Amino acid sequence: MIFLPDFFAEIRKIELEMKDLVDRTRNAGYGNGASYANPVPPLDIYEKDGFLVVVMDVPGVEPENLKVQFNQGFLIIAGRKEAPKYEKKRNFVCLERNFGTFRRKIYIQRPLDFSEVEGELREGILTIRLKLRTESRGGPISVPIEVAESEEIEFEKKQKIRVNEEGYHE
Repeated sequence: MIFLPDFFAEIRKIELEMKDLVDRTRNAGYGNGASYANPVPPLDIYEKDGFLVVVMDVPGVEPENLKVQFNQGFLIIAGRKEAPKYEKKRNFVCLERNFGTFRRKIYIQRPLDFSEVEGELREGILTIRLKLRTESRGGPISVPIEVAESEEIEFEKKQKIRVNEEGYHE
C-alpha cells in the first residue's frame, strides 16, 4: 500500500508559516503603533548533539508569562510582555519598545523523543531543547517476500518423491 502525503496538513503548514511571516513583517515596527500592540520575537532553530534547539529573544518577559507547548507537529511559544507603568504626564519623543502578547507556531518535521525536553529562560533568552529520535516514522520499510508454493504443487512433489524412493506409484 502506498501512503500519499497529507496535502491538507502541508497546506495548513504553509498557511501558518505565511501568517507568521506577515505578523513579523507587520510588527517590524520602526516606531509605528502596530509594533506596540503585537511584538513577535525573533528566533533561531538548529540541531546540536542529537537535539533540536530553539532560541528565542524574549527580553522583559517574565517566566510566568511564557507558555511552550508541542501539539500535532507544531511547537507553540506564547507569552506576554507587560508595558511599564509610566506617570501620566509624559511627553514621549519616541516610543518603539514592544509590549503585549505574542505567539509563534513552528512546524517541526523531525520525529522527537519527549522523554528529554528542556527549557531555560536566562537573561531574556528562551532556549528549548527537544531530543531528536534516531528512527524515523513513516519512512520506507523493506519487507522480505518469501515465495510460497501452492498446496497442489507441494502434493505433486511429495508424490514424485514417493515414486522415486519406492520405485512404484501408489
